[in-house]
This record gives sequence, C-alpha cells and structure tokens, in this order.
Amino acid sequence: MLPTFRMAVRLRLFTTLATTAGMILVILMVGALFPSVGDSIGRLDVPKGVAELLGGADYGSLAGWMRSEIGAVYGPLVIAAVAIMAAVGSTAGEEEEGVLGLTLAHPITRTHLVLAKAAAVLVAVLTIALGTFLGLLAGVAVGGGGVPARNLAALSLHLALFGCAIGALALALAAATGRRTLASGGTAAFAVLAFLINGFAPLVHGLTWLKYVSPFYYYTGNDPIGHGIDAGHLAVLLAASIALTVVAVAGLARRDLRK
Repeated sequence: MLPTFRMAVRLRLFTTLATTAGMILVILMVGALFPSVGDSIGRLDVPKGVAELLGGADYGSLAGWMRSEIGAVYGPLVIAAVAIMAAVGSTAGEEEEGVLGLTLAHPITRTHLVLAKAAAVLVAVLTIALGTFLGLLAGVAVGGGGVPARNLAALSLHLALFGCAIGALALALAAATGRRTLASGGTAAFAVLAFLINGFAPLVHGLTWLKYVSPFYYYTGNDPIGHGIDAGHLAVLLAASIALTVVAVAGLARRDLRK
C-alpha cells in the first residue's frame, strides 16, 4: 500500500505544487486589488440567490472581498478540479491505460489500492488548502489586514473538507465504472448543480431542504471567514468523504477490470 501511495503522490506532485503556487499568486493579486476597488464597488444590489452564489456579494470589506473572490469562486473551483483529476486519474485513468491491472498483479488487495489512492487525493487536497491559507494570510496583509488568522484557517479547513468530499465522490464513480470521462464529468456536473442548489433552493418555497444535500452548504453555510469553524458542518463533510470512500472500495471490489 505504501509504495502505491508514494507513486500516486509523486505522479501528481508537480501539478499539485504548481496549482498551489498559482492559487497563492491569485490570492495575493486579489488582496492587492482591494484598496483600489473595494470602496468603489461596495455591496452589490443583486437578488438574494445571486448574492449567495457570490459569497454575499459584499465587496466593501476585506473579509467580504476574500469571501466572494476566493471563498465562493477560486477556492472551490481549484480544489474541486484538483481533487477530481487526482481521484479519476489514479483509478479510472490508470485502468483505461492498463496500469491498474499491472499494479494489482503485485501483492496488494483492491481495498488497499483504493485506500492508497484516496490517501494520495487527500495529500493533494490538503496541499491546496494549506496554500490557500498561506495565500490568504499574505493577501489580507497586502489588502490592509483586519481579518483574524483563525477565520482564514477556518475557511481553509472547510475548503479542505469540501475538496475531500468532492474527491471521494469522483473516486467512487471512477472505481464503480472504470471510465474516466463518466467519473470526471459526473462529479463536475454534481458540483455545478450543488453550487446552484445552494444558492437558489432557499428562494423556492418547499425546496429549501435541498440545500442540505449540497456540499457547498456545509462548506460556506456558516460563513467560516466571518464566524470561524462550524464543527457540525465539518463532521458532515468528513462523514460524506468516508462513506463515499467505502463506496469506492466496494465498487472496485465487485467488478472485473477493463482490459
């Protein structure tokens, strides 16, 4: 299991580090822009659902600026993309290329193989989340300060668990189907739908409950950059990640690998 884990991490290490560096650079640029544009934009006068999609649409404070630009857009977009690519590429991708079958010819069980791949996805997600936290620290300092570091850490932690849940879903679909396009496309489609549900479902009478099936609700519902960590929401994301990893183990165990 350990050699498989190391190999999975090594194959995607450059991409993960390059993405992390890019994320830090983007956050620095966003922070540097705030002093010149924050006061002129202020809070956008948009419908509530649109405001939710934009992280509150409050560009008049540095916390609101980072919430809208990084917390609502760049953060989840980048970490979801990395998690999906890592999960699908290391399972369905390797199966389509004939690598997974060769790996299983060695003394490793399918359960251990999936767990090794899941651990490698976790490393990628945590690397992005750590880079986001460091970028937020630097971006807030450049933007003028005033946002507590613990709240920036809370946003990064919620982002990490969100990435774990999305990555686990991609892993489950990839393990169950062995098809790269289906797994990556299905997970991306779910993420987009969940994003829209979190913003618009509360506005439709009788559909408010739908927000509870969206991982975005547990990621941003308590506004971590404004109020800190929500242990209950983190627990839901963690439970979903574990449950979907179990589904991935079962999915790979029950079928023949594609030739």
